[in-house]
Amino acid sequence: MGQAIRPDKFFADIPSLAESEGASGVTEEEKILAGLAESGGWKILREFIERVKNDLDNVNTAAISQGATFEEIGKNAVVVGLAKSVIEKIINKVSDAKEANERPQQSAGPTGQSGV
Repeated sequence: MGQAIRPDKFFADIPSLAESEGASGVTEEEKILAGLAESGGWKILREFIERVKNDLDNVNTAAISQGATFEEIGKNAVVVGLAKSVIEKIINKVSDAKEANERPQQSAGPTGQSGV
């Protein structure tokens, strides 16, 4: 019998999807993504993403109505779950950048090091 696919293990070797370690300060990338998160374009893109996720949720409903096998339905469920996981990671990248940009930043002390 085969091994189960675990999303946390499946994506572990994809560097661009790896969780960031929370570097100190807001990066330039986070500032740009925060600006995106506040734009009308992001709202339109989020609505599109939600429609895509809803369509993914309906993949198996359509497959079942067309007489798909249990194996095909199971494969669909895995693929849909993995795809939605990637989509959520992309959304979270922008949302996390916005939150990081909104957090009060520690000011630099007289030696240029972060103070408390």
